[in-house]
Amino acid sequence: MTSEPTSFGLRLRQFRQRRGLSVRQLAALSRYGKSYVHDLETGRRVPNPAVARRLDEALDAGGGLVHLAAPHTEPALVHALTLPVAASPADQPMTDEHVQQLHETVKHLVALDTLHGSESLYATAVRAFRNAHRRLATAGAEQAARSDLQVVIAEVGEVAAWLAYDSEHQDISRQIANEAMLIARMAGDSSMQRFLLSHLSMQATYLERGSEALDLANRVIAERPRSRRVVGMMRVRRARALGQLGDGTRALAELQRASGELAGGVGPNDPAWSWWLHSAELAVHEARIRSAAGDGRGSVAASERSVRELPAGQGRDQALYRAWLVSDLVDVGAWRDAGEVAEQLIARSAVAGSARVPRILRRAERRAGRAGAPMWLVDAVREAGEASAPAA
Repeated sequence: MTSEPTSFGLRLRQFRQRRGLSVRQLAALSRYGKSYVHDLETGRRVPNPAVARRLDEALDAGGGLVHLAAPHTEPALVHALTLPVAASPADQPMTDEHVQQLHETVKHLVALDTLHGSESLYATAVRAFRNAHRRLATAGAEQAARSDLQVVIAEVGEVAAWLAYDSEHQDISRQIANEAMLIARMAGDSSMQRFLLSHLSMQATYLERGSEALDLANRVIAERPRSRRVVGMMRVRRARALGQLGDGTRALAELQRASGELAGGVGPNDPAWSWWLHSAELAVHEARIRSAAGDGRGSVAASERSVRELPAGQGRDQALYRAWLVSDLVDVGAWRDAGEVAEQLIARSAVAGSARVPRILRRAERRAGRAGAPMWLVDAVREAGEASAPAA
């Protein structure tokens, strides 16, 4: 089955032929792969603005390709999300119906984040959490529904905190996580409290607050949770904190213990939210620990494994893991390999949106420049970062 050429694809072919170039020659000129250029011409791939701009410049098309490129757009399903507390008068107590609606909101947000990333979702999630929290605080709830509402509102808060973190709204993320923690405590939901502490430990590591991250992880482990996966998750957090604090040997040993705790899938004592930790995720953490310890080759090997083992449907992480791989390849001077992965990122940039991706790539670009990398590689990493950045 073949695809119909798009208007972009048709114009790209016209400009290429007008310049007397083959597909291979245009690929070399623009530093894209031959198959990728062919897929653009035949409509199998849709370009983002950064791709269109580079091809436009390579073909001296005078903007004739740029205006045909698809801009970054929010996934259509975001607009279909219902903010449940707006469905009935604000002064009416919340009911079991709101519990179900909020569970559906969580389900949709998690699915969309996995596919598309956080950038177009976080404001929707924050609004859903704050609307529900305000409604419960002002209008109250039917007695039979109150505890369940507190539990699910805390869960919406956890999702909103994650999405704010992933889209680089760190202050909002910390604020919502702490608000959700209070709600979970009021509901007596120790499982959600631990999930939120895991989030805060992860965020502390990302913000280079290693001692804080370690304290948060140790706090949960000291409680001796019955769930092996919760213990495993917190060992991952402890490993990352130890790595950031300069103890790479202990960090890798702790990560190995975490891998053992997480083996075997979700069991009867494990909360449903613990499903997401998998071998690819553990490989990313290993890569970051090895990178912090100065083990560049080991970091590359772990990053490559994370990309290879990641399930295909996880669009956000497909981009994020490749960004880390570019970063690791730059650190060992593997310019050609880094360029190839940067090209993959440019091709994927319209699929998923995590604000961490351009941040990782901006740092990699600066290090590549300082290391004397070829200018084509510095340009490729810069363009991957620009293509991955959210539209203004």
